[in-house]
Amino acid sequence: MKAKSVLMGMVVGGVAAGIATLLAAPKSGYETRRTLKANKDEYIGSLKDIKDSVVELKNTVATASKEGKASIQTFVTDVKTALWEWKLETEENKMALQEDIKELEESISDLESELAANSEEK
Repeated sequence: MKAKSVLMGMVVGGVAAGIATLLAAPKSGYETRRTLKANKDEYIGSLKDIKDSVVELKNTVATASKEGKASIQTFVTDVKTALWEWKLETEENKMALQEDIKELEESISDLESELAANSEEK
């Protein structure tokens, strides 16, 4: 939609510039018409070139959009796979850490019991 708006702005601007040029031209109307007729083929060729360029731009944007969508989907899949693999790799470490925490809690509990027993003996 944005490209269409830009193109429409260019066309309207071109028409407005053409009208302003005709009104402010130092040549008479007859001379201006004669010049326009002489350059008609050149103007038509330029318009065809512009049309071809716009069509090519549209096709390029469509292709880039499709390729971008495919690239994003591939990227998302790769990220999901990497996260899943990371989760599997860290699961072993998680279990080892939980074991270590359990052992530390038991050691702390044993130390508290020993301290309580030592305090009662004194």
